[in-house]
Amino acid sequence: MGIISGGPEKTESKGFYEMLWDCGHCEMKGLLGKTQRHCPNCGAPQDADKRYFPKEGEEKRVDGHKFEGSDRHCPSCNAPMGLAAKNCAQCGAPLDGSKEVKAIASKPAPAPRKKIWPYVVGAIVLVIVLIWFFFIRKKDATLAVTGHRWERIVALEKYGDWEDEAWKNEMPSNATGPSCVKKERSQKKVEDGEECHEEKVDKKDGTFEKVNKCKTKYKMEPVEDDWCTFKVKKWKKFDEAKAAGTGMTATWPPNVPAADSPAADGAIRAGEKKEKNILEFGKKGSCDVENAKWTKYKDGDKVKLEVRARSGELVCDSF
Repeated sequence: MGIISGGPEKTESKGFYEMLWDCGHCEMKGLLGKTQRHCPNCGAPQDADKRYFPKEGEEKRVDGHKFEGSDRHCPSCNAPMGLAAKNCAQCGAPLDGSKEVKAIASKPAPAPRKKIWPYVVGAIVLVIVLIWFFFIRKKDATLAVTGHRWERIVALEKYGDWEDEAWKNEMPSNATGPSCVKKERSQKKVEDGEECHEEKVDKKDGTFEKVNKCKTKYKMEPVEDDWCTFKVKKWKKFDEAKAAGTGMTATWPPNVPAADSPAADGAIRAGEKKEKNILEFGKKGSCDVENAKWTKYKDGDKVKLEVRARSGELVCDSF
């Protein structure tokens, strides 16, 4: 039973926490992004672009925090100011035209991987070219017919009680003596708990939010039904009559019963008929063709057709 994830993703906030920053002017590290906008050691302003997430277990929760919007960089001194501020608390400049601080990704961006798809595509193209060259490429040829072969086959059907099997709801109405067992007929998708993971989202105001994201998990369960073995009166192939030979005069097998024999226990009738008409081309091989082409060409006639360029194998559907 496979597990399948699906359905809309549900999110649940687990609270807000302080981002951290390190002072670039002194040795102070791990300063709080929301409550310490300036370094308490040297007074230098916070660089919002260098905030980072604290280590697991060292987060400082901001109880009662209400997110009002991302910080903006002061156009004059570049200090991070809250969205509600009209003027910079650092230098007093108006914050009109200020730009939003950038968000910090919760996980480091993966290193760029070397592109291998051009090599994969190149290898696939090379394989296709080689397959075409060695196995598919064709050329025209003119070959002489060296002989004719034929085969005629008639299916023989008998009417009687034959054993058959089917799903219970698909049994024929004249079925007798059914014996049924439970068997998987299909599968259905059912819920199987949730698949959850936690993400840290930089709110760009000196805090980050822990968000729990969950998707419903599903599994496939078998749906059982009754699979039945029974007997039913019908015509069924039990043998076949064959005739084969060479030359251009083909005959059907003799002493074959009529196709319209009445349905009675033990009665036999002729069923499906099949024929093979084979033109021989000496060491080059032979082709099974329709009757009109088989009778059109006589022994010794030249025939234009295609052969595989490398192996010389006949392409029988080319003429």
